[in-house]
This record gives sequence, structure tokens and C-alpha cells, in this order.
Amino acid sequence: MRHLNFSLLGLSLVMTFCVHAADFSVTPPDIARVKQRGELVVAMYYEDVAPFCMRNSKNELVGIDVEIAQDIAKKLDVKLTLNRDSKTYDEIIQAVVNKKADIGLSTLSDTLERATTVSFTTPYWSLKQSLIINRLKLSTYKDHPDYKKTELLLNQTGIKIGVIKGSSYVDFAKKFFPLATIESYETLAQGIEDTKKTNLLAFLYDEVEIMNWNSTHPEDSLFLKSEFITQSEDTLAIAVNWQDSHLLSWLNLSIQQSKNNFLKRLKTKYMDGAN
Repeated sequence: MRHLNFSLLGLSLVMTFCVHAADFSVTPPDIARVKQRGELVVAMYYEDVAPFCMRNSKNELVGIDVEIAQDIAKKLDVKLTLNRDSKTYDEIIQAVVNKKADIGLSTLSDTLERATTVSFTTPYWSLKQSLIINRLKLSTYKDHPDYKKTELLLNQTGIKIGVIKGSSYVDFAKKFFPLATIESYETLAQGIEDTKKTNLLAFLYDEVEIMNWNSTHPEDSLFLKSEFITQSEDTLAIAVNWQDSHLLSWLNLSIQQSKNNFLKRLKTKYMDGAN
């Protein structure tokens, strides 16, 4: 009888293993890759960008993008690894293209140019595009017919507008202000410093970065003012390798199911609560 019990136990374990193996064998290869590794690798920008990625009082990474990445890893039942080697946002795209990361999740704008090399999920967030403008330099155009129409005023030859190198705002600036000269900067601090020195009339970036700068540099309000771009919004999405079609579909479903609960809670926690 003992021998029979051991035989039945062995048969049960074999059957259990086979069932799991069979279930796993029909998993699409892009999802299987992540599950077999037991790890979701997410490419993120190397610097903190509050409220999407930042340090709390315990020096832990928190923020909107961090929590979304954690939520995705939890749903896939794997551990999360953040790859923060990318020095520009375009390098995040390259990390996904070169399969150094499963996804790119880091306030990434889903531009048409980037979509030629990666696939994007449906947007999970939307930001306003913002200008920070030198007050003194702007006043020199007070007799211009478009003086009170900033977006029209900026779109002319002789105007210089700053953007962050390797960001989506390079393309946005060329689209919005094709007649202006677009200058690229390694950092926001360098670009705003040149705007304060009147080397630029304006600097173009998203509302969060400009809001963060204004909050930490209130003295700059004497020299600079902020305005939103009315022509469009900056939608943020998750970048996926173009071959990972099932992972893309899975992420889209996850975003759709999260919009009215999880994502709404993140907005309340990190955006509305900060106002």
C-alpha cells in the first residue's frame, strides 16, 4: 500500500509538472521570455523627474512611472528591474530596440519618429507643453503685430528656442515653430540659463518640468514667465519592441483596465495632492 501511495504521489507530481509545462508552452514568446527570466526590465531616464520618478525620505524610488512599472511586474508575477543607464529619452528607445529592456517607461512621448522603430501602447498620461519665456527679450517685440500671440510670434526667423537634446521636444519645436532656430541643450538648467541671459527668447518643455523648475527657483519669475502651448498635448506611452506584439496587447489591456482606478489614484496621489 505504501508503495502504491508513493507511486500515486509521483504520478501526481509528474502530471502537475506536465500541466504547468503544457500551459507555459502555449504562452506567446514575448510574454514567455519575461516569465522564464522571472524579471521585467524597464528602461528609465537616468535622472529623477518628479512626480514620475523621484526619491522619498527613505531614499526609495517612487512616483507615477515607478508605480506603473511595479504594477506591471506584479501582474506578470515577476520581479522588477529598472535600467537607468539612458542619458537621453532617445536612448531609452534604443534600449528597447536593442532588447536591453523589455519596455521603456519614463515620461516617453509617443512621437511618429520614435514609432518608426518601436511600438507604443495607448497613452497612459497626458501633459501640456509649456514655454518659459524671457520677459525682457519679449518686451522688445511689443510693437510686433503678434506680440500678444506668443505662438505666432515665436514662429519667425531670428527667434531662438531651446529644447532638451534627445527629447521629443526637438521634433515638437520644429513642428510648432518651423521658421525659428532650435537650439538643443544637455540639461534644462543650461537651457533656462541661456533663456535668462537672453540668448534664447523661450525654452520649450513639458508642464511638469517647468512647474518643478518654477517651484525650486521662484526668484526666476522676475526674469521669466510661463505659458502653455495650445496647439496640442504631450501624450505619454510605454515603448515596446516592435516584435513583441502580444506584450503590447497585454499592456494596452492593462492600461485600459487601470484608467478608472489605479491611474486615477496615482493622479490624486502625485499630481492633485501636490497642487
